Amino acid sequence: MTSLKEQLVNRLPMTQGRYTVRLCKRGDLDRLADWPAYPFPYEGFVFSFAAMDSMERDALYRERDCDNGRITVVMDCARETAIGYLALVNIDWNQRVVGDMSLRLHPMWCDRGIGTLMLSCVSGWCFRSGIRALRLDVAASNRRAVRCYEKVGFRRIGELWREADDLRNADLNAPEYRFLREHVRTHCGSPVVRFWKMEFRNTSCPPPG
Repeated sequence: MTSLKEQLVNRLPMTQGRYTVRLCKRGDLDRLADWPAYPFPYEGFVFSFAAMDSMERDALYRERDCDNGRITVVMDCARETAIGYLALVNIDWNQRVVGDMSLRLHPMWCDRGIGTLMLSCVSGWCFRSGIRALRLDVAASNRRAVRCYEKVGFRRIGELWREADDLRNADLNAPEYRFLREHVRTHCGSPVVRFWKMEFRNTSCPPPG
């Protein structure tokens, strides 16, 4: 019997106009690592493998490729390769729930509706294949990302707070941090920031039984 993961993978690639969503390949890690830096306040959104050498990226790709609870896709636009990245992680195949997601766009392709397009395409692909719900955590201060998720159909279902060591020496009273102040507080002497827990449910898919 074909597994749900195989059903998902077998539906790839998906094409919508000039855009194609496909499985991430080893060479895509190098392309993603070569993306230019994001401007403030998104400069922290760099890939963990950007500082790795070729052998380390080989090992990371093999590890992720063997992870049964993960599917990683990229988006191409005509001849522009890997302008978008989306990872479905912590997938519970029995409950048919994606526990978390990670979405990033090439800095030069942001604010052009590409994130919404990619997320809508991937959500539809998941739901058509029998996934019941998609869940993720997103920094509450990242209004651009929150708007993108909400446009597609995600709703806030809770919040959580995470330590933010990178803010220890930041002057949060400075004008450039105005967007962040309502979402940061101090816990045990360390700054913590708010994340929204969001979910998109497939209302047409019955619960597993």
